[in-house]
Amino acid sequence: MLKRVIVLFTVLIMASAIGCAKKEPAKAYKTVAVDSYLVENPGEKKLIYVPRGKLKRGEYVTVNEERDVNGKKYINVTIDGVTTRGWLDATYLKEGRLESVTVIKDDDLYLRPNVKSEKTGTVKAGQVAFRIEENNEFVLIQYPGKEAYILKSSLGDASMVIRTITNAGLGKATVAASSQYISSEGKETSFDPRNAFDGKLQTAWSEGKSNDEGTGEFIILTFEKPVVLTRVSVVNGYANTEESYKNNSRVASLKVISGNGQEVAIDLVDNNLDYQSSDMELYGSSFKFMINKTYSGKMSDTCISEIRLEGRSDFAGDNEYGDGDE
Repeated sequence: MLKRVIVLFTVLIMASAIGCAKKEPAKAYKTVAVDSYLVENPGEKKLIYVPRGKLKRGEYVTVNEERDVNGKKYINVTIDGVTTRGWLDATYLKEGRLESVTVIKDDDLYLRPNVKSEKTGTVKAGQVAFRIEENNEFVLIQYPGKEAYILKSSLGDASMVIRTITNAGLGKATVAASSQYISSEGKETSFDPRNAFDGKLQTAWSEGKSNDEGTGEFIILTFEKPVVLTRVSVVNGYANTEESYKNNSRVASLKVISGNGQEVAIDLVDNNLDYQSSDMELYGSSFKFMINKTYSGKMSDTCISEIRLEGRSDFAGDNEYGDGDE
């Protein structure tokens, strides 16, 4: 009997100890909004970066403590999944573990979750953003330099993205590329293939093949109906500045291939930041613009700033040019 009492008493003490045990506080997660580096002490004049403390947009961290330094808020964080910790500017972080979403079609952005509210701009298909909150048929999204509401129907996954351009003489076309250089999440449209058709020398398409100058990489246009290309003019490289031109690789030979197998090779001279034109007679509803040969730059990424198309769509069609695209 005494033994049972002792055992029961021991069990009660253990249960009481477990009940009184201090619970670990829930981790406070934040999402990195800007590519950045952890520092050891934000108060020092010369900042010392934490080894292996480079952070990419979209990574998660947990909060350890906060500090104000000269009127600026810093947060000491630990990178999720490892023990690396350090200080980070609080403006580089967003609350919680945010999900990334992809804009699947070009659309307007709104100040409030209402189509009657002020429009704050537009966003291109392919842009990846953080989903901050939902409000009926709207979602508040954030990407570098922008936070605004967008219709939920304009969001999806990368496989659903529809990129389009309109050519004054040839009509509307969808645009895709075999690859594209993306420096980090949030910068998906910086070297978008549509940049090659926007009429701006300050933008460019850059292929995204790793450690390679991109021979065989291509942009493909698909028109709503067959057209005839009669002239293609190209601004080679990243022609924003002479420095950006020389830093990146350029195209030495560009193949234009129609969907029915016709092709023309355009030889491009180097150190020319103007349009270089080539006449042709290619028929089809789709056309590839393929890198055939390159001029090497300091970096291996090969760029094209502009591709200007001339041709016609008001013709007899298959009777004049034979079968269309296969």
